[in-house]
Amino acid sequence: MTKKVLFYTNAVRVFRTTHIGYLYDICKKYPTILLSEKMDTDTERMLNDKSLFPNLEKIIPVDQRPGQRQNPFMEIKKNREGYKLAKEVMDDYQPNVLIAPTDIHSLFERYLFRFAKKRGILGLVIQPSNIALSAVTRKWVDYVNAYERYPRLLPFWLKLFFNKVRKELGHFFYFVFLPLSVGEKPFSRKASYILRTGNIGLGDSDYVTVFSKFFRDILLEDKIPEEKIYILAHPLIKETRGIFEKGYFESAKKKKESGKMVLLLLPGVEIGWKIDYSLVQQEERYKKWKEITVLVAKYLSGWKIVIKPHPDLKDFKKIKNLFNLDSIEITNPKETLDKFIEIADAIIGLPLSSSSALFTASLQCPGKPILSLDFLKEVLGDYYKDYKGIEYIDNEEKLSNVLKLIENGQYKNQSPKEETDLKEFNNVAELLDYLLQIKINK
Repeated sequence: MTKKVLFYTNAVRVFRTTHIGYLYDICKKYPTILLSEKMDTDTERMLNDKSLFPNLEKIIPVDQRPGQRQNPFMEIKKNREGYKLAKEVMDDYQPNVLIAPTDIHSLFERYLFRFAKKRGILGLVIQPSNIALSAVTRKWVDYVNAYERYPRLLPFWLKLFFNKVRKELGHFFYFVFLPLSVGEKPFSRKASYILRTGNIGLGDSDYVTVFSKFFRDILLEDKIPEEKIYILAHPLIKETRGIFEKGYFESAKKKKESGKMVLLLLPGVEIGWKIDYSLVQQEERYKKWKEITVLVAKYLSGWKIVIKPHPDLKDFKKIKNLFNLDSIEITNPKETLDKFIEIADAIIGLPLSSSSALFTASLQCPGKPILSLDFLKEVLGDYYKDYKGIEYIDNEEKLSNVLKLIENGQYKNQSPKEETDLKEFNNVAELLDYLLQIKINK
């Protein structure tokens, strides 16, 4: 009997850069139902192409991303809708496998995995993008929220206290009250998106995949059971890359202008915290961004500079006023990133830029100069210090030397491919065969 897969995707930009490749492999073998948030036009076109996704039986629209609604009554309504939809798709399609980006994030995902576990359905989390230690990200997020959400006149220790109270109330509302309101047991504190406890794989899934040993070690340190973790190659580094080329990259290449172009990535948060947890003010960060951009323009003379702000960046007008050099183009933050990565000749993440974007760039365009800057020595700023395929740079002298090599065509980047003795899977369909067989043998 042919197995059926239920595949849920939440963040569209993650689906576009990663999960569509896995879905492509799965749909060549397994009948698949896709639960999807609203997609961009290019992705919708590909998903409707039966030559690419022959066994994609149905696409069910979903709007269940957490934190999108400020009204608690609307959250109660959406929770009921999500709970009902999760039960209905399980009843109507009776899948053998459930796949989602996480099992600890939205209530919709948590309901899906809970229902899958009760019904004996194989639950698999496929790493969506970069992951970091929960203890580190928790403290960083707490400090940013404490600074941004409360009046500046309050002492910082009081802001942290209010932030802790807000988190506790938020966890109670989302993961205790809302489940109880539909007759479900509360979800545990050990894996809470709001409290920032736990990591992917700590919810009700059976297994979790990671791109490499680098990420496996992070999950192990976060107490995810070793037997639950499998390494599955990112679709950009195997034959599945073809679907990205056909769907996204070819059109970007056709629009590439003549001459060299460097892509600068701006983070979504405009303040930061140094490793001693002293504050990096917005003004300090803006000043450093401008200094770095001037340095890039100096050494990459004649190159076009394209600045891509993170979609979460709040003050876009101020950013446009900050960079006023003739050689600079500032893109709309909502623009899809992969097309800029494809046509760029070098990619630079300004402190503290989106780590996921640099990671994707290292796989999408291996061999291109990809730099991660950490001039202010920030928390999470050294994320790529030991990662092959991305050059970690923490001072102006080193950046100047690297820019000279790039300008002269002498820069050599390391391959992001990681050598390991651990068992790896290159195809998600083969991994599903393997995991389903384990389930049968239990």
